[in-house]
Amino acid sequence: MSVAQPAWVLSRQSYGDSGMLVEFFSAELGRCGAVVRGAHRRKRGGSLASLLQPFHPLLITLAGRSELKSLRSAEAPRPGYLLRGDALMSGLYLNELLVRSLPRMDVSPSLFLAYGQAIESLYEDAGEEGLRRFELVLLSELGYRVAWDSDEQREPIRADGHYRFEVDRGFCIADVSATASRGDRLLSGAHIICLGQWWDGTGSFGNEELSLLKGITRVAVSQLTGGRVMRTREVFKDLKSLGKGA
Repeated sequence: MSVAQPAWVLSRQSYGDSGMLVEFFSAELGRCGAVVRGAHRRKRGGSLASLLQPFHPLLITLAGRSELKSLRSAEAPRPGYLLRGDALMSGLYLNELLVRSLPRMDVSPSLFLAYGQAIESLYEDAGEEGLRRFELVLLSELGYRVAWDSDEQREPIRADGHYRFEVDRGFCIADVSATASRGDRLLSGAHIICLGQWWDGTGSFGNEELSLLKGITRVAVSQLTGGRVMRTREVFKDLKSLGKGA
């Protein structure tokens, strides 16, 4: 591939004396790995290692027919996003989520666009909404689309109904008295309708709906990653607990 394409760095590690193995998320190849030779050698304008950073939009040129490519060139068309604190941890979580769940060479222009929007949202301190929206786009691309307008029987969501969410079935009508004894977290139909309007871009929601949305995406993402613990999420929890104890 000789034409430069937009890309982001998801992760990187040392390779040999001065090289790196970089996991890219690119517009034309999806998630792909590449060898970067001489990454730490000083050149005019700095080394490649200083350029190939997470959350920095890039234009890269890759070569090779195998799954593992070679990086021919890289440039930064504009400054990167300097994320700090919670935003940084959220960005690292997005990167880990892509590495763990997105198959290599699975091209998705809509997911690539959603990633850039999520990073920009984190940079602008727009809260968790961008994070949750990206998770939902990823789930949709991998076959786990959430149907906000109907239940498992393809009946319209009723505002006065109560539902539980199951990844493979969607929103299931729930018997409030029966599920309360099991401790299931139920969603009212009104909340689901509100979330659906937010997803369609025709409405907004408050903290209660955001908490419910987080519960939905957490269940779905857990299935997507095979129940494996996300390292960034655990680190984030530890940092939060240390902050509370300080």
